[in-house]
Amino acid sequence: MVRPRLTCLTLFTATLGPSGRRGLLCAVVLAFALVQPAQAQSSRQIHLDIPAQDASSALLQLCLAAGCELAFTPGEGRSIRTRAVRGQMSWRAALAQMLDGTDLRYRFVGSRGVRIWVAAPAAEPTPPEAVEVRGVEVIGRLSEQIDKGLSRKREADSISDMVTSDRIGDLPAANLAEALQRVPGVAIEREVGEGQFVSVRGLGPLFQSVTLNGAPVAFNENIRNSTQSGRQFRFRALSVDLLSGARLTKSSSPDLIDGGIGSNIDIETAGGLDGDPFLSLRLGAEASPRSDKLGADLSMAGRLVSADGSLGLIAGLSEETRTVRYDRFQIMRYGQTVIDGERLVTPNDVRTTVESEARRRRSLFIGADWRPSADVQLDFDALVSTFDNAIREDRLVFGLGAAMAKPGATVLAKNGVVTAASVTDGQIDNNTEFSDQSHLNILVSVGADVVLGDWRLTPRLSASQAYSVLDTPLERFSTGSPEGVAYSFDLGDAARSRRAASLTTDFDLLNPASLTLGQLSIRAVESRDADVTAMFDAERRLDSHRAGVGVTALRWGVQVSDRSRDYDRRDRRAIPLTADAGVAGFFTGATPSDVFSDLLAVRPTPWATADFGRLRPAFRIADPAADIVFQPGDVAPTGTDQQNSYEVGEQVAAAYLRLDFEGQVVARRLSGNFGVRAIETRTHVEGARLERVGDAAQVRSVTFDGDHRAVLPSLNLAVDLNETSILRVAASRSITRPSLADLRAATVPASVLVSAIYEDGEAAVTDPEDGLIFSGVGGNPALTPYVSTNVDVSYEVTGRRTSLSIAYFHKTIDDFIETVAAPEVLTFETHAGPLVEAEVLMSRPHNVGRATIDGVEFGLHQRLAYGLGLWASATWTHSRLDGGGRLTGVSDWAWSLSPYLERGPFSVNLSWSWRSPFRSEADMQGGGVSDFTVGAAGYLDAQAVYQLPGQAELVVAVTNLTDTRELAYEGSRDRLLQLGSVGRQASLGLRWVW
Repeated sequence: MVRPRLTCLTLFTATLGPSGRRGLLCAVVLAFALVQPAQAQSSRQIHLDIPAQDASSALLQLCLAAGCELAFTPGEGRSIRTRAVRGQMSWRAALAQMLDGTDLRYRFVGSRGVRIWVAAPAAEPTPPEAVEVRGVEVIGRLSEQIDKGLSRKREADSISDMVTSDRIGDLPAANLAEALQRVPGVAIEREVGEGQFVSVRGLGPLFQSVTLNGAPVAFNENIRNSTQSGRQFRFRALSVDLLSGARLTKSSSPDLIDGGIGSNIDIETAGGLDGDPFLSLRLGAEASPRSDKLGADLSMAGRLVSADGSLGLIAGLSEETRTVRYDRFQIMRYGQTVIDGERLVTPNDVRTTVESEARRRRSLFIGADWRPSADVQLDFDALVSTFDNAIREDRLVFGLGAAMAKPGATVLAKNGVVTAASVTDGQIDNNTEFSDQSHLNILVSVGADVVLGDWRLTPRLSASQAYSVLDTPLERFSTGSPEGVAYSFDLGDAARSRRAASLTTDFDLLNPASLTLGQLSIRAVESRDADVTAMFDAERRLDSHRAGVGVTALRWGVQVSDRSRDYDRRDRRAIPLTADAGVAGFFTGATPSDVFSDLLAVRPTPWATADFGRLRPAFRIADPAADIVFQPGDVAPTGTDQQNSYEVGEQVAAAYLRLDFEGQVVARRLSGNFGVRAIETRTHVEGARLERVGDAAQVRSVTFDGDHRAVLPSLNLAVDLNETSILRVAASRSITRPSLADLRAATVPASVLVSAIYEDGEAAVTDPEDGLIFSGVGGNPALTPYVSTNVDVSYEVTGRRTSLSIAYFHKTIDDFIETVAAPEVLTFETHAGPLVEAEVLMSRPHNVGRATIDGVEFGLHQRLAYGLGLWASATWTHSRLDGGGRLTGVSDWAWSLSPYLERGPFSVNLSWSWRSPFRSEADMQGGGVSDFTVGAAGYLDAQAVYQLPGQAELVVAVTNLTDTRELAYEGSRDRLLQLGSVGRQASLGLRWVW
């Protein structure tokens, strides 16, 4: 155990006499620990139990425990009472928590000194200094939370950024992803108007290692369609109400959980002994001009601390409901058609889709800290989070392709691409998709912090599970108009204006009487992910000096993780109970009257929509579980089902050694760490392949076992140039393991191809219908991890009114994984029985070579006069692959501007986030991977807060004030793929804390 030794204590006191003469108290405390070097490390975590009391006594106890230097001048005749400090934290964090809410102000001097004084009365409050706080604050100002995050950034032992709980609450952010996008180097991907995935420094969500309280968590992909996200963490599935913040680390150190070449994002929850007892309540509502439903936003949290401060319990629960509508104008694919003797690039179809989502997020968190002695602290955390999403997509598909070559059709081409046409002999498909997603995430973690002699030991065991299922399977109900329907479209300058010129038809879209049944196809999906991780870390303070540099700490540790995924899928086609029944009775509604008003200058009328309540009793499947609502386990798998399903197991063993050091170099304080992490990853993959043996179908099991080892050295240096600025240099090796979906032993041909061959047999191959695509997607169990060499340099200034950072980063990534298409002969089942073989262009991931990323990021927090301020960030990234090409998900530019005003009880925060175009890949509705570009997009959000009496706040927020429309195109901007619009969203809420 480290025992501080008091080397110098000088205390000058003068008290008020009966005459009320002026008194002065000046205390200077110099405390040095036996552990050298003499300078106290401001980021070192210490156990504290200092009750609320007079400031002089509390500050003295703090500096005796931490080895800091204190200069304190109290006010005239005043006795100031501080807050209690209990728990494990740095001394700077403890000081900030101790003085929070008092009239005391402070300034840090060097690495271990602090000057404290009483604030003088003023018309305008003195802006607070940059400080560090780890506890949960329910009510606070954005500027203060930015400063707290910047202080934690300065005290960190690597290049990192922080977002605190208050900063999330003070920003117009629906979830943690939207709050993180204001951090330098961060960009997000939105899905249906809400932040979903996080990219850092030009690398997509796969390259971010996401942990919860330092432990890995199980998560799985969006199960709506065939696109599988693998290791991408879905931030929108987690409520932010029960989080205390997040730490985003951009340079590696040996003790960090590996896997994040881009960053490590550690999501932090509150602890039972992280602060004083409290109770908070939030009531709110959300609304959208496109929805007639009001969403509820409720949360409650509280902490209890025992009288002796040894036991703390914290718990909270939250529920949020939200309804959104997303309009999409799409062209799914392009082909080539000979029109009047000229071969032109032509769209296969034009689509209008109205997607409606009813989302519900629920979270329950329970935490407990117990400190039975000064040397032992135990903690327990449990988090349960559910995300349910009822999705409905109503769609019209206007067939093009060969219809534009028929007599009577006219076309307009631009740069060899048809951008406008009229057809007289076409067909319109009216289809609807229904599904109910259910996502359940559970995490349980137990840990300890034990001081044993000169060692600090921190074991932790965590277990988590992510379970995703379609409670209502993906039901695709398709009907078609008669052939010979006339319609026209004109894209105009859609890529620039984000609005197409026209889409019109004379066909009565509201009358379903002329529609005929196409099919009702069903896809049931269930995915289970699990992670069990055991970690053990040990730290010992050292005193070893040589050439002006001393080794201050030795750390070592081990990690063992067992990760698994079981992905099960069933595809069925439903059979109508009455063979000759029409479809008109299934249509009971219509799309909204304002549909596509912002995406099409001239648009068709609303159209008739189907009712799932009427479809369900009218259809069945040819299985014992005849109901069309079923789970994968309810029906026996076919050969195709087994080929689409897979299991992946992954075991990770890691050990690390880290040395911390500090000293003086050219009269400047130098600190940092270096070390090495050794890891071994073993994978076991199981799947199936449908093959033809003679005239019979045979399902062949596919198994693969992989083993990969890596040694990852790292170095982090920090030089204090002066009291406010730091220069950091970092170099490291890091890895990201392939997506679990990329490792799958699965083969998934295009769903339209599977359906066509099942119905038409060999004829679908020898004489395919126009537009039928012979493509598919699959995995590759033989993939090896990405391995990156990283160099980072940053300059950080943390001042009273101006704080800024600028950083350069470079990454060379070996064994980079890209999708490669190659022909494969696949076996297909048919309705008639005989098997059919066809050559299919399959897209599978492969380790293809090297990728390089260079970039610069900039961050600024500027306090202005009259309560004004600005928080801004910008990132420039240049990425390239060997042989040419750009990385997917990487924008050249991304920036965020967040001005704010804080005057008295009122505050207003604006946030403008923008990113330039970037390359993307997706499985286009089961038709194989398509490479396309997502256009530039910016979003303006706003939030106003008014502090009411009784520790309450009134909060009003509006997201997407600019009503931003999304754009995607294939290759050139003439080949439009999608325009999307989600509209604005507004919320009103009340927050209380006691």
